[in-house]
Amino acid sequence: MNNRTATYSFLLGTALLLFMATIVLSTSVLFLFGVSVTAASFWIGLVAALAAMGGMVSVFVSSRRKEWFFSLLAGLAIVSGICYYISANTFDLSFDGQTYHQEAIVKLTDGWNPVHDQPILKPSVSKEVEEMDNKEVLSAFHLWINHYAKGPWMLDSVMYKLTGQIEVSKIFNLLLIASSFFLALAAIRAAFPEKKGAAIAFALLAAFNPAVITQSTSFYIDGQLGSLVLIICALGYLLYKRYHVWTLLALCAALMLLAQIKFTALGYAGLLGLAILVFFFFYDRRQHIKSMLVWLSISLVITVGVVGYNPYVSNTLSKGHPFYPLAGKGAVDIMTSNSPHGFKENTSIENLALSLFSKSENIATPNSPSLKVPFTVTLKELAVFYSPDVRVAGFGPLFGGAVIVTCLILAALLLGTNRKKVAPFLWISVALFVTVLINPESWWARYVPQLWLIPLLTALAIWDVQKGFFRHAGKVLVVILLANMVMVNASHIIGQSGANALVKKQLEEIKASNKTLVVDFHHFNAVKVRLQEAGIPFVEQKLDKGEDVKGFITTRAVYLLK
Repeated sequence: MNNRTATYSFLLGTALLLFMATIVLSTSVLFLFGVSVTAASFWIGLVAALAAMGGMVSVFVSSRRKEWFFSLLAGLAIVSGICYYISANTFDLSFDGQTYHQEAIVKLTDGWNPVHDQPILKPSVSKEVEEMDNKEVLSAFHLWINHYAKGPWMLDSVMYKLTGQIEVSKIFNLLLIASSFFLALAAIRAAFPEKKGAAIAFALLAAFNPAVITQSTSFYIDGQLGSLVLIICALGYLLYKRYHVWTLLALCAALMLLAQIKFTALGYAGLLGLAILVFFFFYDRRQHIKSMLVWLSISLVITVGVVGYNPYVSNTLSKGHPFYPLAGKGAVDIMTSNSPHGFKENTSIENLALSLFSKSENIATPNSPSLKVPFTVTLKELAVFYSPDVRVAGFGPLFGGAVIVTCLILAALLLGTNRKKVAPFLWISVALFVTVLINPESWWARYVPQLWLIPLLTALAIWDVQKGFFRHAGKVLVVILLANMVMVNASHIIGQSGANALVKKQLEEIKASNKTLVVDFHHFNAVKVRLQEAGIPFVEQKLDKGEDVKGFITTRAVYLLK
């Protein structure tokens, strides 16, 4: 990296990444030694990040290193401050976030050690929940908490332990977005050093992936997956441009974090790591493949055997399958009720195609997707992006059109003479597409947020190709993606802002009433934490439906003021 923007972006993005990786690693090691979540992990991560930043400055900066270090420190403070403010002043209003995600965070913060303590027991539930359970798997939340990967929950619980404010814990979604932006910018600037302004635009497009931004103020974890895949792609390219131990360390850290997000993410991490190794085998003349193989092998052992001991090792030992309860004996079907009508009978490729070229809708069975004319948009489609997990056409109403343009460009590239020049971008795109294909539920955008990157990589591949078709097609593709991103993200932000205002108003009215608050939380225990942090006393009891019973906004919890 021989330009200031690329160097600064790399150092800042890597420092943020190593901060989070160290928190997860230290928390995991403490779990193995019988120590529950502690705020000390935050300080360990901070010290490690600052030390790493100092070490990287001494390597990548040749002069005025003290100024560089304090400039980076200021950058970290500004980015962290913005992320903290957004997280602290928004509520997670998602279904999963207000149920088992926050419940897991609370239990970890309260001292539950998933390695040494007894599993969380299945709660006793009401008849109403039992009736809903057949289609929504509501009473199985204990399974998710006991057996799912816990990387994001470790981060969140450490922050909750430190601040005592659960909503602040969402900060890591935003910090990963920031890290992915800076590292993507570093990679693009390294590839195209003469195009600073356009590089920033490309990096914003890559980091502000609609599947990522729509989850950024919730406890959903798929957005983190999308950010980490982008980080891995950027670090892989930077490693190819200049092989260095700091870049390799950052890559291992990103792969480790990715594997701790969810079961499919472990497969993504393995495939991406393998793809980078294969790429180096064919294209790296300096023969770094042996060194990389050693580093990635050690990283794999730490990722699965230490950080991922729970769930991957513990699930295998106790349930006979590392991916229980989604696989193995007694596996739970979570997809039938969440899939549109007919999807269970189709192939995964058919479902992906249907989703990409249909109207954006948040539907499940018995509803079916509706095919539409590409490049068309309706206000109804945009309105659904209030939700963090739009099922059909979840990347946005124009993304299907972007896929068509991408396919035309790729076909022209393969038939043309520019294949060697664009090989790194095409190789990354192929690797990403393979990660999409191995997921049988790739039709749901939040399960494969990396799909967003393939059209962008295609546009990057032809950036310097001067032939008329490529020059104009690349610009058209970028404009489509930019318009799609702005529409989707703006719709989500506007919708969430309105809902947050209503939640705040409701809490203020309840607190100002000076009446006894009686609450039936059902399975939305996040509301309990919200009331406690707002200083609102309550009495918990079963409430029957009636005209005086009201619902908490965006939840199924109900209350009565007496």
